[in-house]
Amino acid sequence: MDEALLSEFQAASDSIANHYENRDYSRAIREIMALADKANQFIDAKAPWVLIKDEAKQQEAHDVCSLGLNMFRVLITYLKPVLPGMAANVEAFLNDALTWQGVQTALVGHAINKFKPLMQRVEMDKVNKMIEESKESLVAEKDKIDPNSPLAKEPISPEIEFDDFAKVDLRVAKIAKAEHVEGADKLLKLTLDLGGETRQVFAGIKSAYAPEDIEGKLTVMVANLKPRKMRFGMSEGMVLAAGPGGKEIYILNPDEGSEPGMRVM
Repeated sequence: MDEALLSEFQAASDSIANHYENRDYSRAIREIMALADKANQFIDAKAPWVLIKDEAKQQEAHDVCSLGLNMFRVLITYLKPVLPGMAANVEAFLNDALTWQGVQTALVGHAINKFKPLMQRVEMDKVNKMIEESKESLVAEKDKIDPNSPLAKEPISPEIEFDDFAKVDLRVAKIAKAEHVEGADKLLKLTLDLGGETRQVFAGIKSAYAPEDIEGKLTVMVANLKPRKMRFGMSEGMVLAAGPGGKEIYILNPDEGSEPGMRVM
């Protein structure tokens, strides 16, 4: 068994666990898939289905398959938090409980059960059929939308990838100070407390709020938005609000228990 390759899979345990603990799920999955690519490359290069046909290479074929199963076992253990159903099927197949600590010990001299397919291949014609049915369903749902509702007046934007959304850092912020901006019809100057750091933000909410009405309140801001130089000064973020504008602007208020600096998931 190629102990160096299996050790690489086992060594990723702490890193992947930290990603899960930090709720950085996309990074955890990317690291797992990178390992899966290495496993696929190994199996493809060794081609055990060819080795097994050579009487002189039976042991090599067995070793390759054993390593492949051990890498598979480690990968499914890492995916168990997000694919618990599949993990349960693999546990039945491998006759083994998949635990985080268990990945550090390889299965050797261990009996496994007869393999059963874990997934069913979806044919493209079925995928295309589901897409068409989905389009018809969306059209039907759109017909049900009240033409006077906010969703009808301002439809949902095109889909984005999860990685695009993950770049946005939303934080709870306390409005420590709110001031009128001389010469500005729509803006209020806000000093936002992020729990140890303050930001100056110009928000177009003057038509809906007086400064004294929002001082001390919690809200949500885009904390990693690149600062923008405005005529009245530097704006270092953006406060989130809903509504069509005018007096109908409603800044977002986090629920009780939120604290300045907390990340919005």
